Order: sequence, then structure tokens, then C-alpha cells
Amino acid sequence: MKRTLAILLLSLLVLNVSAQKKRFKNDFSPEKFQIELEQFITRNACLTPQEASKFFPLYNEMRDKQRSLNDEKKQLKRIKPVTEAECKKYIQEIDKIDLEVKQLQRRYHEEFMRMLPASKVYDIIKAEDKFHRQAFKRMADKVKKK
Repeated sequence: MKRTLAILLLSLLVLNVSAQKKRFKNDFSPEKFQIELEQFITRNACLTPQEASKFFPLYNEMRDKQRSLNDEKKQLKRIKPVTEAECKKYIQEIDKIDLEVKQLQRRYHEEFMRMLPASKVYDIIKAEDKFHRQAFKRMADKVKKK
């Protein structure tokens, strides 16, 4: 009887955790996130509709390239190097990707400043950071509540 009860409780716990994971996954919409990000940046950097229509295609292009580099880095991090030579190569590859991300940012920031005043690009960078911090906090709060 005790064993059956323990198995039943364990099964319910597993089902509850599984349902929460599914619910959390279904709560996130990349499209909604993108729209909220663009609205937040537009509002906080005081972009005009014309500025926003020129800026966001280039911004999204940069983000796609950054995502690609971050995916590459994530793939590398899944592998545990064993030998000293593999560790050295791993570190060099991660550093190379980090540098590529920074060079990419710099290149696009320069492009942004050709189409917008530097003060607005500054406000965009600050707004993007603020948005991501707030989004992370909201996500962490949701996880705590569950």
C-alpha cells in the first residue's frame, strides 16, 4: 500500500513538472518578443516612424548574425575537451567567436550611425539592454511563481 502510494505521488509530481515545462514553453512567442522589443526601442530612443522603418531591418540582420554566432558557440560548449591541445583549441575557438560578435556589433553600430544620430544609437543600445534585463526578470518571476 505504501509503495503504491509513493509511486502514485511520484507520478503526479512528474506529470505536474512536465505540464509546467510545457506551459512555460508555450508562453514564449518569438514574434511577440520581437514586436515588444521594437516598440520598446522605438519608444525609448524616440525613433520616428521613418527612422524605425530604416533602422529595424538592419538591426534584425545584425541580430540574426549574432544569433548564428551564439548558436555556433553553444554547439562548441556542448563538447568537453579532454586533452590539453583540445582545451587550448576550444578556448581559442570561443575567443574567436566572441571577437566576431564584437566586430559585428561595431560594424553595425557604425552603419546605424550613418542613418541616425549617434545619440539615438546610444539610446537604442541602452534601450535594448534595459529591455533584455526586464524580460529576463519577468521570466525569472514567472518561474518563481510556478
